[in-house]
Formats: sequence, structure tokens, C-alpha cells
Amino acid sequence: MIARMPDFIPAISLLFGGLVLSAVLTLSPHPGEPALVVFSPSTPGAEAFARVAEAGWLPVASPYSFLVLARPDEAGQSRRPADAYLLLNASAMFGCLPAESTAR
Repeated sequence: MIARMPDFIPAISLLFGGLVLSAVLTLSPHPGEPALVVFSPSTPGAEAFARVAEAGWLPVASPYSFLVLARPDEAGQSRRPADAYLLLNASAMFGCLPAESTAR
């Protein structure tokens, strides 16, 4: 069994590469759609809201102090907020938010 492991390397590489590509395409924000912006857990909620607004997004809700749900502004010039760890597609992330969240 161990001698045949090199035969599985291409298949395993394709599997993991496909999973990573699928995750990137699913979780990356689409133009004109809401996004979930993730900051450091030590970032205060007011500061996270301010950074999102400065980047051209309209903050909508914050289920936690370091997560901000935002819509793109009317001009469509939204960019990645300063010090944001991740900018995710909000539609894809609703399953990860708590049920009692006001972000829905």
C-alpha cells in the first residue's frame, strides 16, 4: 500500500486544488452584492463600522464587534477596508452566523 502512494499524489492534488478553487469562487464577494467584512477580534465595533464606511461600503449590521455586514454604496467604488482580514460574500456566509443575528 505504501509503495503505491506516489500514484495517488496527482489525484489528491486535484482534489485539494478543486476544493480551494471552489471555496475562493464561492466566498469571494461579487460586484454589487453585500459583503461580510472580518476584522481582528480585538477591533471595537465602532472602529470596524468606521473603517467599512471609509472604504465606500454602507454598514448594515454587526453580529459581533469584529464582523460587519455591508452593502456597496451607490457609486460602486467600494474597496477592501483598512486592516480587514477577510472580505467575504455575505450570501454565502449566512449559514455561519448565529440564528438570533440581526444581520439577516
